[in-house]
Amino acid sequence: MADEFATFSHIRLKPGTSFSRPPELPRLVHLDSPALEVMTDFRVVYAVTADPHIAIDEALETMKVRGVRLLLVTGGGDHILGLVTAKDIQGEKPIKIARESRIPHSAITVEAVMTPRSSIEVLNMLSVRNAQVGHIVATLQALARQHALVVEVDPETKAQCVRGIFSTSQISKQLGVNAAEVVIRDSSLAEIGEDIH
Repeated sequence: MADEFATFSHIRLKPGTSFSRPPELPRLVHLDSPALEVMTDFRVVYAVTADPHIAIDEALETMKVRGVRLLLVTGGGDHILGLVTAKDIQGEKPIKIARESRIPHSAITVEAVMTPRSSIEVLNMLSVRNAQVGHIVATLQALARQHALVVEVDPETKAQCVRGIFSTSQISKQLGVNAAEVVIRDSSLAEIGEDIH
């Protein structure tokens, strides 16, 4: 098979050669910056998904290749069945399942460790539009979560569509500090809830 591929000719790199850059690096933000500046918008970036029946090792490999720590678990017609994180795969869940079910780690599927749709709490895009980065950080801290999905709700049918996601890793990159360690001013959870809902 290797005989089918010819090698390319090659040249030396010239002095003064530059390199390509993406159109724009993620902008540095502050806690009072608009929350949308740190949201991964699925209208711009493709959501990375997984089938519920694949092995968790395959899902983890997908995460590594795509540079993400969360996959939307989808069924027919791109319907969201749940989500799975790197922590779900690398944490205690698979060890417990392997021990209790007496199956090898390699046989554990995404469906066995994912958070099912019925247990996923989301943020409404209408509220997020008016929120600041600090609201999102405070909310993630209060919920002890690394990610929060954002949905758009059709005003007539009330159907939901996941528009994007907030992740502490992305927020940390753009804040320039670890978002999990940011101290948010004293706010009641009720205040934060009013801003987000």
